[in-house]
Amino acid sequence: MRLLFVTPRLPYLPCHDAARLVASSLLARLVERHTVAVVAATSRVDTPAQRAWLAERAARVDIVRLEGWRPTWSPRRSDSVGPLAALVESVAVRFAPDVIHVEGPRLAPLAYGARVPTVLAAHESGVLRAADVRRAGGTPWRRLAGRVRERAEAAWARTWYGAATACVVDSEDDRQALAEHVPLERIDVIPPGIDHVAHAYRRGGEPWRLVFTGDLAAPRDVHAAQRLACQILPRVRRRTPRAELLLAAPGRVAATVRALAELPGVRVTGALADLRASVRSAAVYVSPLTAGFGRAARLLEPMALGTPVVASRASLAAIPEALAGHHALVADDDDQFADAISRLLHERVVANTIARNARELVDRRLTWGTVAERYEALYARLAPARALEAAA
Repeated sequence: MRLLFVTPRLPYLPCHDAARLVASSLLARLVERHTVAVVAATSRVDTPAQRAWLAERAARVDIVRLEGWRPTWSPRRSDSVGPLAALVESVAVRFAPDVIHVEGPRLAPLAYGARVPTVLAAHESGVLRAADVRRAGGTPWRRLAGRVRERAEAAWARTWYGAATACVVDSEDDRQALAEHVPLERIDVIPPGIDHVAHAYRRGGEPWRLVFTGDLAAPRDVHAAQRLACQILPRVRRRTPRAELLLAAPGRVAATVRALAELPGVRVTGALADLRASVRSAAVYVSPLTAGFGRAARLLEPMALGTPVVASRASLAAIPEALAGHHALVADDDDQFADAISRLLHERVVANTIARNARELVDRRLTWGTVAERYEALYARLAPARALEAAA
């Protein structure tokens, strides 16, 4: 099959930028079985070696220089999309793809006018994320800004997403939110995968340490960190006085989260390029989030590395294949979290079984290879004649 892959970030591996990693990991698998042309935006921070990684793999590479993507506050197409759109149109005429894969919600306008089936990999609902910010707003101004952002995201989805032949999101939460603007049958849920080689399974870690990773400047993760440090950890320490909590982030950390380090047994660290060492250092990974959207990649990391997971039911919904009590322990209120964490800390056989089951699920269903297969099935559904020809 001939695929035209369009992305707002130059793909390359290895990388630790979460948004770039998804496109890069998927593309690395697709080029093994298909003829792939790539149109990508690049910036001054992209290096010749990173460009070379892509050039060695894709059948054709076209790049356009773009510096930054401004938030969209109206459904009008951003001027920054214009040069990319012109390049995509030109390449599509010469390359004649069977399917166009458009990576990221900001590139949704590129689906308009496409003469072949187009897959928009939106990944998460901007409306859900904006609503999360609005609900967590600490001041009237922040709540107002969150409401404006929420309406803008809804208008963007309503205006542009309908042009895509199919939309892909990471979770059922995202699918239900997007269904307000796109017919449900045109939305596919394909969670992200993980590099199961780079995330080698190894049981270990400090025997009494808990860990939570996330965007510790974002309202949802800030609230989860506060709940862990102030409500859940004290309950655990009543039974296990040596228990400690590590809060780790790839980026900046909000002042309210940094202040949690003053509490007994709490340590906070940010600006980490790689979270694997932090996750491996713990006996239990805890995710008390109240929604699963945007969470799959963070849960996959401990599941692959061998750190058993305790997660809220809503949080675990980010990975539909994961079964409560088999691949992770599930809890909702603070006492349930303390009970589940204590069980994993003190019952080694249970902890080892949960960790092993989770890793087996990753190997079977959640590697980037299996994720690529799900995208390939979607492409084949949209361009069946070409899929049958390629199979023959």
